[in-house]
Parts: sequence; structure tokens; C-alpha cells
Amino acid sequence: MIPAGRILVVDDEQGVRSTLSAVLRDEGFDVETAESGEDCLSILRERSFQAILLDVWLPGRDGMETLKQLRRSGVDAAVIMISGHGTIETAVRATRMGAHDFVEKPLSLDKIVLTLKNALRARKLEERNRLLREELRRDMRLIGESEAIRGLRERIEAAAPTGGGVLITGERGAGKELAARLIHARSPRAEEAFIEVACAAVPPERILVELFGQAGSIGGAGEGSGWNARHLCRDDPDLARRSRSRRHRGRWTVG
Repeated sequence: MIPAGRILVVDDEQGVRSTLSAVLRDEGFDVETAESGEDCLSILRERSFQAILLDVWLPGRDGMETLKQLRRSGVDAAVIMISGHGTIETAVRATRMGAHDFVEKPLSLDKIVLTLKNALRARKLEERNRLLREELRRDMRLIGESEAIRGLRERIEAAAPTGGGVLITGERGAGKELAARLIHARSPRAEEAFIEVACAAVPPERILVELFGQAGSIGGAGEGSGWNARHLCRDDPDLARRSRSRRHRGRWTVG
């Protein structure tokens, strides 16, 4: 049988390690154990795991310090913290440091298995999304070495790192969407969603309200609001004229 995943159980109590190992092996997982933070880090230098069950209270280097070192070392395994003396503050801190979840002792074995499966499912989705983004970026390129293409590449490279708005104009089929995607892929928001809007389906008198809100401004677009994309393509010279914008104290005002 193919293992459901490689799991590392880190706890200083022999009884907890034995119980978790037996239950997880019955669920089809390949399990190893460690009794301290130092043992955990030593094992991870030699082998990789999909998930780690990490006790907060460990002798020597405790679980929180171990978690911090895991993230510094680039270990991408899903980490589930376990503790018999956990508090809300500890759980919040662990989550901010990169833990997937926090489970309190005495452990519910059913909850541990469910939490572990959810963590592995989330990790698999993240990895799939990362691979898809990389594949998409490889497929996005401007073909050609003419002076115009080289100039366009330079403009894209110059615009992408900035926080400024970008209005792309051109004839139908000129590659406006490709240029927008290239800018997005090279921008600080590259990990956020690129949102496409079918502008032709919106009545002209409603286009600015639909894009920029009732107040007529892009309040922090791509900075925590519903908008992550800041690049718009439209075959409408009137929109280009009406959507001239200026930035004022972090807000985009249309007018």
C-alpha cells in the first residue's frame, strides 16, 4: 500500500508518541518520532515529511522555537502544534509563525486524524497552485526582438515593481492582456489573484462605478480590498479618457 504521507511526531512523552504512531499507521501514514526539538531538526536535515505533529512543551528547545527554526530553514511541511497547557495567545502566535493548526491535550485521536488530513489536503492544494503559477509564468512571454518589443519589455519591467496604476491601450489583438499579465507576474502582488473583468458586458455609464466603487475611487486596490488586479484592458478610448487618475495619499481618484 502506498503511504498516505510521511508524518513526524515530536513529543517528549513516550506514551503520546506510541499512541499517535499506532493510530496514524493504521490510517495508512508512514510515521517517525522524535522526543525533542533538537531530534526533530536533526531528522529533518536528512529526510522530508509532509506534516509534523509538534508538542509545544519540549525539553531544551521548545516547540515554538523549533517551529521558528523550521520556517527559517525553509521546511515546508504542514505543522500542527499540540499542547496540554495551550492558551489562545499561544495558538494565535503559533499560527502567525506558520503552524497550520493547534490541538489541545488530552488528544482526541479522531480530531488529530481529521486535522492532519485537512492539513495535507491544504498543503497539496498550495503545491498544485504554486506549480500552476510557475507553469503560467513560463508560458507568458513576449515573442520577438524588434525595437518595439524590446521597448515594451522595458516598460513592463519599469512599471511592474511600482505601486502606480497602469492603463494599457492598443488595437484589438495587440496583446494588451498579455502585457497586463506580465506586469502582474512581476509586481509585488504576483501571489495575489489576477482578476479579469468583461468590460463589454457593463453599460458604459456604469463602468467606472462597477470598477472603482460608488465613491469613484480605488480605495487601496490590491491592498486588502476585493480588488487584487490593477491592470485593465479595454478597447474603448472613451474609458481611457474618463479614467485618467491621480494618486493622492494612497487612493486612486477617478475624474
